[in-house]
Amino acid sequence: MKNCIFCKEITDSHILYQTPHFKLVFDIDPIQTGHLLLISNVHYGSITELPISALHDLIETQAYLVQLLETQLPIDGVTVASNDNYLMDDKTHFHIHLIPRRKEDGFWDTINIEQLSFSLEPFLEKLKR
Repeated sequence: MKNCIFCKEITDSHILYQTPHFKLVFDIDPIQTGHLLLISNVHYGSITELPISALHDLIETQAYLVQLLETQLPIDGVTVASNDNYLMDDKTHFHIHLIPRRKEDGFWDTINIEQLSFSLEPFLEKLKR
């Protein structure tokens, strides 16, 4: 996509680590020191668009990076988050946030969203099949 910052603005100097399907960079607006982005090399709008080989690479790379962060930094764990599809900024594509965390850092205390009211029945029915 021509306006995607991940497609056109990430240079080799930004890349900390790379696999066949993903590149790792520091988040430009980090929530915490060491906040990383694992970005697909190809422009995908959603995790559902990734081919099986990329999905395998994603989970293996994510596990490797979480293990590395947890053993090399003074943290309690890592929060992994992605905003899929239309939740993402128009100028980005599929990526995962890896956020180093301490147990009592207040991360979840600052999240305050409007609770939606809708039926979960269609979702639950599909799960049963």
